[in-house]
Amino acid sequence: MEKEEIIKKVRTLLSENPEWKERFKGYIESIITNKANTEPKEFHKPQGLSLYCSISRRNAKSYMLRFGGQNVAEIRIKKDGPHLRFKEGNNTKDVKWSSNEAKEFRRKYKNAQEDIKDLRSPEHAVESRLLKEFAKTEAAEKALCNIQPVKLYGCFFQMPTPISASNHNEIKYARAYGGNIDILARVTTRSGEHNICVMEVKDENKSQESQSDAIGQALAYAVFIAELLRSESCISWYSFFMDREKEYTSMPQNLDIDVVTVMPKGNSGEFTGKIFEENLNVTFHCHTLYYDNEAFNNREFVFSGTYPENLKK
Repeated sequence: MEKEEIIKKVRTLLSENPEWKERFKGYIESIITNKANTEPKEFHKPQGLSLYCSISRRNAKSYMLRFGGQNVAEIRIKKDGPHLRFKEGNNTKDVKWSSNEAKEFRRKYKNAQEDIKDLRSPEHAVESRLLKEFAKTEAAEKALCNIQPVKLYGCFFQMPTPISASNHNEIKYARAYGGNIDILARVTTRSGEHNICVMEVKDENKSQESQSDAIGQALAYAVFIAELLRSESCISWYSFFMDREKEYTSMPQNLDIDVVTVMPKGNSGEFTGKIFEENLNVTFHCHTLYYDNEAFNNREFVFSGTYPENLKK
C-alpha cells in the first residue's frame, strides 16, 4: 500500500469509528488524576530489570518487571506494602518485596546478561535495549543524543492505538485491541524543533519485511497520534508526550511527527522523506535508523541512516 493510501485508510477508519475519542480522553484524564499517587515510590527498581507500566494499569499501583523485553514478574502495591508476584515452576508466588524470596528473585537478575538468541522474542529484546539506551541522560554516554522515550509514571510503556497495522497492506480498526507503538519518544531536531517520534523496531532487515514495509506500519500509528493531537483531549496528550508538568495552553498550528524504523543494516527497499497531510496540518518526517549488528552483539549501539543527521548534536 502506498504511503498516502495508508494515511487515507487510517483517517477513514478513525472517522468511521469515533469511539476512540472518548476512550482516549478518559485515559489521559485518569493518568493526570492518578499521577501523584501512582509513580512507584515504595521500592527501588531492581538492577538488571526494567520497570514497565501500561495504560490499562493507570488506575492501579501495579507494574511489570521485564528481562530482555519479556515479563518475568509483577509488582503490586498493597496495604502492607509492595508485593512481588512471579512464577516458580508451575506455581505462582506472591511475596512481600522485603521478603527473602523476593530478594533471592532480584539477586538472580542483578548481573544477568540476556542472550538475544535464547529469548522468545528477539525483537522485544532489541526494543528493551533501545529504551535503556535512549533513556540515558548524560550526552557523553548516549549513542544518539536529544532523544528520550515517553514514560508513564516514570516507567517504560507502549502507547496503545486502536489501529491494527502489523500487516501494512491490511490495516484494520481494532478498538481496544489495536497495535502498540514500539517506542514513542520526544526529540530535539537539528533545527531546534521539539518533535514527537514514532518508532517501529525490527530485529531483522529482509526483503520479505523491508524497511519500506516497516515504515508503513509506523506511519499508520503516527497518523493515529496526529488525529489524537487534533482531538478534544489534544492539549493534555501533547503535554504528556512532551513531559510538561503543566499543560500547554494551546496546540501548535503546524505539527511535525517523526516516523522512524529501527533495524539492522541491510539492503531491503527503503522509504524516506516528508509527507504533508493538509487536513491535519501535520508533516510526517520518515527516516531510517540502522544499528550495526556486530556492535549490538557486543552490547553497543552504532547508528547510521538518515535519522542521526536529523537530531541536534
